[in-house]
Amino acid sequence: MNRLAMFRVIVLAASALACFRVDAANVCEFSAQQAKVSPAALRIAQIACDEHALWRRPYINAQGRIVRLAAMEGEKEMLGDGQTPAWRRVAHYWKVSGLLDNNVRWEKTRIEQGGQAKRNGASDCAGDAQDWAAKAACRAFLIDVPWSAVFVSHVMKTAEISDFLTSSSHFYYIRDAARRPVDGPYRLVDPTAEKPAVGDLVCYLREKNRVYGYRGLLAYLGGSAGPLDSHCDIVIGVDIDGDSKVYAIGGNVIHGVTMRKLNLNARGLLSLPIKKDGDDVRVFEIGDEKDYNFNRQDWAALLKLNR
Repeated sequence: MNRLAMFRVIVLAASALACFRVDAANVCEFSAQQAKVSPAALRIAQIACDEHALWRRPYINAQGRIVRLAAMEGEKEMLGDGQTPAWRRVAHYWKVSGLLDNNVRWEKTRIEQGGQAKRNGASDCAGDAQDWAAKAACRAFLIDVPWSAVFVSHVMKTAEISDFLTSSSHFYYIRDAARRPVDGPYRLVDPTAEKPAVGDLVCYLREKNRVYGYRGLLAYLGGSAGPLDSHCDIVIGVDIDGDSKVYAIGGNVIHGVTMRKLNLNARGLLSLPIKKDGDDVRVFEIGDEKDYNFNRQDWAALLKLNR
């Protein structure tokens, strides 16, 4: 490689690094976006950003690669404030959202029917969990029971989105957005057909061995079947400084509160890597790594904030 070619490589690398630094520094600075979004959207995004900062900013890039890991849900490692163990913050989400009480009642019923072997630790999280046994049981509950929807519910409740249907399953507020597109806080749209905005929720289904997509989800919601496994992230930045990216934050993503970067196409719509039928049963081979990333999902829903 001659000197000119090497100089160009160095300049391009430096430019790419500079862009990442701009993104990391500006994505949660809302002054530039403030005139374009509603106060409700700003509250939602700011709360999600504050939690992401507390978790020391774990990050998945636009290629679906984990760029940064931090503390994980069941650990006693301190978060960014230097005084909150990671597991206690997750317990806080359960409590503030009001969803822990449901699990405590469910655990009590299970114990009445099957004895202490049916205990799952929810009741241990309800108190301060100071002794060793209570701490261990609570931490087991926080690891075993998904909390990504609990995180979203915590953010919405803290942001005072009073009519948001809080739930420990994303499916129920996805369904609520489909049923109440006008008078509810969110409406369900095709994630590849409408532009995302700050305060929206971008969601995928995580059913094994089945890809639904938006049309499949609509058909499913038209029936009376039970809930689907799913996940939603909160959109906190769109096309910042014209970078054609969406930034979203979700809980219980690689076991923490993690930011994800997604691509926009030339029309300003999400350009999403979509999982295919059969992906879940494929035997992973090292040579297949290019086909795998954390952004390749069954993206089936964009919940548009109605405010």
